[in-house]
Amino acid sequence: MAAEQRTYVLGGETRRRSLFNGVSTTQLVGAGAFTVVWLLAVLATRSVVVLVGGILLGLGGWTLSRRRDAVGESWAGSLRDRAAFVTAQRRHGGAPEFVPGEALPAEVGEIRSLAYAPPGFENAPMAIIHHKNHKSGSWATGHLTATFEIQGAGDGLLPVRATNTAGLLFERLLGGLASAEIPVDQLDVATRVLPVHPAAYREHMGKLVVPSAPALLQRSMRELAGYAAGNTEEYRSFCTVRIPLAHLTASISGPTDLERVCEETFDVIGEVIRRVDAAGYTLRSVLGPRRLGALIRHLHDPDRDLEALDGIDTVADGWNYVRWNAKDHARIEGAARPWYHAVAQIPRDAWPAQAVNARWMEHLVTRVNPATIRTVQAQFRLVPKMRARDIARIGLTYDTATVRGAKKKGQVSTGETEASMTASRRVLHDLMQPVVAGTYPTVRVMVSAPDHDMLTAARRRIISAAEDGGVTRLSWADYRHGRALLTAFPMARGIKA
Repeated sequence: MAAEQRTYVLGGETRRRSLFNGVSTTQLVGAGAFTVVWLLAVLATRSVVVLVGGILLGLGGWTLSRRRDAVGESWAGSLRDRAAFVTAQRRHGGAPEFVPGEALPAEVGEIRSLAYAPPGFENAPMAIIHHKNHKSGSWATGHLTATFEIQGAGDGLLPVRATNTAGLLFERLLGGLASAEIPVDQLDVATRVLPVHPAAYREHMGKLVVPSAPALLQRSMRELAGYAAGNTEEYRSFCTVRIPLAHLTASISGPTDLERVCEETFDVIGEVIRRVDAAGYTLRSVLGPRRLGALIRHLHDPDRDLEALDGIDTVADGWNYVRWNAKDHARIEGAARPWYHAVAQIPRDAWPAQAVNARWMEHLVTRVNPATIRTVQAQFRLVPKMRARDIARIGLTYDTATVRGAKKKGQVSTGETEASMTASRRVLHDLMQPVVAGTYPTVRVMVSAPDHDMLTAARRRIISAAEDGGVTRLSWADYRHGRALLTAFPMARGIKA
């Protein structure tokens, strides 16, 4: 009897939910501030021109703030990014966006790198990165991150039962980590995809042919190796765990000195690794400061090997590259040649609205041809069950009110609100199950090429692969690719510092 296909509904939340029909907090604050200034001006001048002019200016600004371009991006947001880019270019006079020195790039902000090794692990220290809370300017309310490498749970075609099992195990992994008792609020899973040199692949395939094999089979194997050599890729996967420092210290009994914090962090990472292993992902190694710095350097300059530690003493050495920012890319002056990078994100309204299985992202990971250097970063913000239930309930309430209001007005529905209601009901139903909690996923892709034209072609291939997986569009970080590189690094961070 064939196993039943297990599916997941990812889409449906196609707009921001609020009491004001998708109006953002920034738009509300801006409209409120403009209204106050306008009313004060009217009272002070008692002018009809000021009254009418304020009304027209307000309506025009509101319309522009809600306008979308041809691909669905915010027109005002794109204009803001372009204006900031042009201003920076004029201020720096064409100088690089970042030059290595005493400080790290602005988007990285202030971080502290620690190397901790408990008794018995002195030869394999773990890198603990302490990120400052840049909103409050406090280290105490910042967070810690640690990174480890894993072996994937399997490649190629898998039976339906194996796919369903893998998806269920990953569900339980996220649900368990989202527990309020575990001081972890985010898990990032990054897959680094690198083309394998054709000669190395042919050599590997040649070693698989035993001398006693028939001549026809040997010739067939050599021909097959020649055909596949140009599209063969290597996959490396890394997990980054984000730990809120305040949550961690609250769980420590007794004094919370540096040694005690490191011990507790080591224990938390060990628990995460145990759960990741139970989900089918075998631990390869925990990254120390030098290996983490080498990984960041490799993401800047793919010519430098992931395992090469020469010139790396601390994590900060990974940013030792001059960087230029352009509209559609960031250019890095690599050791041997320049590298061009571009970063894209799957926006909220572009996730697959139809049911998908647990391997729906394989189009971005394994089905990009020809072989393209890329990093697929999936970030999972973990939400405890009680909070996730409240969020889903409020969302369903907003959606229901919107549908009823549209029916009373006789408006024709586009189906977006109904799809969002389905997603909310699905979340509420799932939260009734054990070991299930809330998750806010974000998927980003960084593509790299040694030439601008090659990068442009790589972007087209990534767009095509995303569409094959059901993603309706990608949002490229145009005019800010340099800062967006951080989202593909093992920092569990966004663009803003």
